[in-house]
Amino acid sequence: MTQIIDTYQNYEELSAHEREGIDYQILHKRKGDQLLVLSPHGGGIEPGVSELVHELTSNYSMYLFEGLKVKGNQVLHITSTRFDEPICLSQVHTHHYTFALHGYGETDVYQTLVGGTDRVRAAETVRQLTLNGFQALLLSESDRYSGTHPDNINNQCLTGQSVQIEISQAQRRAFFDDFRRRHRRDTQNDQFYRYTNVLKQILTLYE
Repeated sequence: MTQIIDTYQNYEELSAHEREGIDYQILHKRKGDQLLVLSPHGGGIEPGVSELVHELTSNYSMYLFEGLKVKGNQVLHITSTRFDEPICLSQVHTHHYTFALHGYGETDVYQTLVGGTDRVRAAETVRQLTLNGFQALLLSESDRYSGTHPDNINNQCLTGQSVQIEISQAQRRAFFDDFRRRHRRDTQNDQFYRYTNVLKQILTLYE
């Protein structure tokens, strides 16, 4: 994966130059303190991730930072080890576990890369995705994209236990009949629901 060079080093910088409600928005809800499902790169930043988070969180706490720009949402990307938006911090710091969804730019391979500090649930995520016909790979804890760095927003929860999944662009596109932003919520297809049903089974392990 190509490493993204962030325009802004933290949320304070971003919020000084971008307009909340116009360039980006923050969505969150709380359901208990056990599990927070989140993405700091929703909306147009890593397209297709927000729709997955919404589908997964009818019974769980949710946090989404979403890009709303017509184009150029990549400037809103803040690397997870520096993502310090205050609402997200308050949510993460008061939940026991996190399950984070991200997207990466691979356009030719249908794949999910699974990392995080919770190695048992990460391995089970890979196992279940593979059993259901999806290509998934468990990243080593030393992999730069594994999401195991202590500063990663995912790992600042009460237990420090996280699962982080990175979904290729090819796989995300396959979840929708029309990948354009205004159509994604209305064109989620069978592959989208098969994938989210697998993840829902993983999330029950936190109950």
